[in-house]
Amino acid sequence: MTDEKSTESAPEVSEQEGHEISPTQSDGGPTAVVAAPSLTPEQRVGLLEALLLASGDPLPIARIQEILGCARGDVLQLAEALKESYSTDSRGLEVVTVAQKLQLRTKAIHADYVRQLIAVKPRRLSQAALETLAVIAYQQPVVKSEVDKIRGVDVAPTIKTLLERNLVKIIGYQASVGQPALYGTTEEFLSIFGLNTLSELPSLRDLKALVKEPGEALRDSAESESAESEQSEEVVSEERGEDETAGEAIETELSAPIQ
Repeated sequence: MTDEKSTESAPEVSEQEGHEISPTQSDGGPTAVVAAPSLTPEQRVGLLEALLLASGDPLPIARIQEILGCARGDVLQLAEALKESYSTDSRGLEVVTVAQKLQLRTKAIHADYVRQLIAVKPRRLSQAALETLAVIAYQQPVVKSEVDKIRGVDVAPTIKTLLERNLVKIIGYQASVGQPALYGTTEEFLSIFGLNTLSELPSLRDLKALVKEPGEALRDSAESESAESEQSEEVVSEERGEDETAGEAIETELSAPIQ
C-alpha cells in the first residue's frame, strides 16, 4: 500500500533553467509552481533602485539581502554601481548610506526647487536645541545634569523637544543615586545629518576651526604682525643705540689731545 503523504509536492529544480521551483497554494485550487527568475548584474542594480524608490525611507541592508538572496558584500557592490550611475550632474538623485541603511534621495543642489513642489515648511531647530544636540552627540551617553553644566542652563525643555523630534533617546540609566537617564542620539539623527555612523562626526578640533569667525582670524593675524613689527623696531632701535654709543666713543678718542 502506497503512503499518500510521500507523494506530496516538494520543491524541485528545473533541468532546463536550473532554477528552484517553489510550490504556491492558490485559493481552493491545486498547488502552482513559480520559477524564481535569474537577473543579470545590470538588472540587479535596477532592482535595488526599484526597492529604494518603493521604500522611500532608509532600507536596512539586511532586508535587501533577504529580498535579493545575496551576501552583504554583493549589496554594497550593487549600491556602489547605483551611486556611480547617479554621479553625473544630469541625474537628480543620489544613493546615501545612513545608519547601515540605504536610501534614495534628491540631491541637495535641488533642495530649494523640490521644497517648492512639496510646499512644506522645513522644521528648524533653535540655537539652544542645536547646542544641546551637539553636546549629547559628542558626550553620549550623558545625563541631563552634565548637559546642564556644559550649557549653563536647565536643558529639560530642550531635551523634551529633541525627544519629540526623535533626535535623541534614552539609552540607559546611570548607576548612581536616583539612576538618572542617559541620553544618546537616534538613527533619525544620523539620517538627517547624512551620517552612516557616529564616527563620521567632525572632530572637535575641526569644529573649533569652523566656529572661529574670519574676522577673528584676521584680527589675530594683524595683532601677531603688529607684535612682530614692534619687536623688530625694538631690535633695530637697540642696534642703532649701540652703533651711536660706539660712534661717540670713537669720536672721543679721536678728539683727545695727543700727549
